[in-house]
Amino acid sequence: MNYPDTVHFQFDSQGVDWQLLLRLFKATNMGGREGDKVRRAFEKSNVVCFAKDRLQLIAAARALTDGEYHATIYDLVVDPNYQRQGIGTRLMTELLGRLPVWRVLLVADPKVQPFYRRLGFDTYDDVMARCDRSKLFDRT
Repeated sequence: MNYPDTVHFQFDSQGVDWQLLLRLFKATNMGGREGDKVRRAFEKSNVVCFAKDRLQLIAAARALTDGEYHATIYDLVVDPNYQRQGIGTRLMTELLGRLPVWRVLLVADPKVQPFYRRLGFDTYDDVMARCDRSKLFDRT
């Protein structure tokens, strides 16, 4: 990997600075991640992985799974200053290694699909989704 020796990985949500995570989502144009909803989503996820350079949060990822058959990976985010150094690949490798299931799904914008293809992902024709954008943010 090409990332600095000062980068370390964490597999729980203890001590995560949620405001820094929100800034990461904004810096990478991953919309729909605001407020305390982000913290709750990570804390309720079955598998999480965070990357820090010393104490600075630089990347995060999470997945939900039944632990038997299926999992879905949500929210892989890497600080733009740390992209293309192997950190995203390491996060995905850690998540996949902790998911003892035969099928792992994810949603990816076309521009990042080549990254996921390198990790063994491919299109899956019979996937459907129902989106209700009114539930995207906490009601104020």
